[in-house]
Amino acid sequence: MMLISTRLVSSALLLAALASAQGYFPLAVGNQWIYRTGKATIVTGIEGTEKTGDREYFIYQGISGQRNRLRYNDRSQLVALLNDGTEGLWADFNADRYDSKIEQCTGPATVVARDWAVDLGKQTLGGGIAVRYSPSLCADAGITRDVFIHGIGLAEREITTIIGPRLYRLTYARVGGLAVFGQGEHAFRFSLDRINYPRNAEFEARLTLENTTSQPLLLRFNSGQSFDLRIKNDRGENVYTWSANRLFPAVMREEAVSGEKNWTTSDRLALEPGQYTMEAVLTTLDRPLYSASVPLTILP
Repeated sequence: MMLISTRLVSSALLLAALASAQGYFPLAVGNQWIYRTGKATIVTGIEGTEKTGDREYFIYQGISGQRNRLRYNDRSQLVALLNDGTEGLWADFNADRYDSKIEQCTGPATVVARDWAVDLGKQTLGGGIAVRYSPSLCADAGITRDVFIHGIGLAEREITTIIGPRLYRLTYARVGGLAVFGQGEHAFRFSLDRINYPRNAEFEARLTLENTTSQPLLLRFNSGQSFDLRIKNDRGENVYTWSANRLFPAVMREEAVSGEKNWTTSDRLALEPGQYTMEAVLTTLDRPLYSASVPLTILP
């Protein structure tokens, strides 16, 4: 009985380790990673899926711009579909050493640390797996080091070039719908709950101001109104203004924003079928004027 229990526990631990390994490079459509190297910004991400035989691969556009087809096999190894139809090992997060086919000019991989910390400026991410690659036959080319953070993905990469090493460091990641900011950012977004609306349907809107820089953002208003919404038809004519039938107190006020500030509202769309654009603005006294817009359709 003790032998059976020990085997069950060992099997459970093995399954947990295999599942955990997949978190070091999460594969899901929509995941996105943005890196900074010098003055350049590189956007990478998973664009979709593709089925080959009975295997489904995730299409990943990497730092080099090349699209790769990736999946995890039954041993939780990250593998890529090669041009000849076979699979090559990209990463094995449970192994201490492995032969990686991550790039032609990159040699065998050695895990040098499993508690590596990456300083991203705004925050430090710990518990990373640091992988160092041996030199290949290519002169002045190839990946020399990667750092993977669980739940996020590739956080740092060092590449050998003819003019010396080049470091790519994560500045932003969206994984599983959650955003991670490596450096301070300042942005305004507007979103609706649908793309297509039936006639006389109710919409829900959200305006989001993000300020993850080191300084608070001071907004000044001359009334109790913080934002407005406007809808234009396909001829550019204004057909709706959110504030038209609303009253606001006449009061000077200030609001400091650190982190994220959201405004939400809902209303009914009494519009004819057709194509429209809804614009959201913050009604601040000072420039810049925060505005964003999204298209929408009223169905027949």
